[in-house]
Amino acid sequence: MSIVKSIFFLILMLIDKPVTLSINITSTLIGLPEDARLNFTQLAYKYGLVVREYEVITEDGYILKLFNIQGNKKRPVLLAHGIFGTADIYLLRGKTSLGYILAKQGYDVWALNVRGSRYSRKHLTLDPDKDKAFWNFSFHEHGYYDLPANIDFILQSTGQNQLSIIGISEGTTITFVLASMRPEYNEKINVFLALAPVVYLQNLEPPSSILLQFSAEINDLLTVLGFEELFGYNSIFKAIYNIICGQRIGYDLCLKIGFFPVTGADADELEPEFYYTTIGQFPDGTSRKNLAHYTQVGRRRIFAQYDYGRRMNLDMYQSAAPPEYSLNRVTIKVVLICGKNDKLSTLKDVQILKDRLPNVIGFRVMESNTFNHLDHVWGRNVHKVSYPFIIKTLRKFN
Repeated sequence: MSIVKSIFFLILMLIDKPVTLSINITSTLIGLPEDARLNFTQLAYKYGLVVREYEVITEDGYILKLFNIQGNKKRPVLLAHGIFGTADIYLLRGKTSLGYILAKQGYDVWALNVRGSRYSRKHLTLDPDKDKAFWNFSFHEHGYYDLPANIDFILQSTGQNQLSIIGISEGTTITFVLASMRPEYNEKINVFLALAPVVYLQNLEPPSSILLQFSAEINDLLTVLGFEELFGYNSIFKAIYNIICGQRIGYDLCLKIGFFPVTGADADELEPEFYYTTIGQFPDGTSRKNLAHYTQVGRRRIFAQYDYGRRMNLDMYQSAAPPEYSLNRVTIKVVLICGKNDKLSTLKDVQILKDRLPNVIGFRVMESNTFNHLDHVWGRNVHKVSYPFIIKTLRKFN
């Protein structure tokens, strides 16, 4: 009964809200595993890693948090998280996490946080809780502004000319955006390992394909209701998720019924104890526009810039339709890593991407028939079946 009352109270708070309604989220994490309540720096120190925090300012004034797990400065590796995520995803598995393993292998590990996420809700002039303009971004701005700002900061800090990038999901999208829109950055990346790459969404299955059909209406509704931030760390969305999914029924209700139909099911690799650990950090905030941009890519079946409608497109792009991202300009050495059971980054869509990239040097399909979208960083055994290949690939270019 107390859970129902809490949810009812939170819903009532939505009636007259500002652009972003923030609450104290700490109370919703009581009873979860310790790591669910730790931030990136706390996780790093818990597992014996030395970490530093930096703030990177983009060309358009966003202030982004960048983490550095110190290692050999001649071997910088940048980790890029996916949508609704933060740098935390690379440490949540503790000593079998990719961030931990890379650090122990001697790499200088850097983990970014794109604008709108928990660690990057800051701007030189805009207030994310009051100014709608703060949330006027999608994966395009993540790739065009956020990623290059982080790359330049890292190269300047390390004195190197190049770094390696490992990205998952949206972390792959933004890297392809950067390399196509600002091709001079191709020379600054010695290799790009794309885990569960998301560029084409032509072969989604239900329920994602059904949601895609109604995505324009859903976006219009969110706009009318004033939701510009989705799943912010201190938001109503996140509080409701924590309260419901942190209960004993959460594993079956939220993961098996909620996530698995979208990401692909793999209960053996995502066990209950670890799922409850993820609740503290995932999902995290992004903009309504970011999600809308992805649904446009799916509906229009092309990898293109944001569609504002004919009139605004003419003003923005001098064309009625938004321009496609030119993947032929992506000259980075690319390694694509995908799963047979990934319902978001399907094998068919990854194959389309592979055929359109000019410099794919590796294409790895994980052997397990159940390997899904989340397993690349959260799978119980991913440190055995995937990370050795990643380390081997990095060594070739570092």
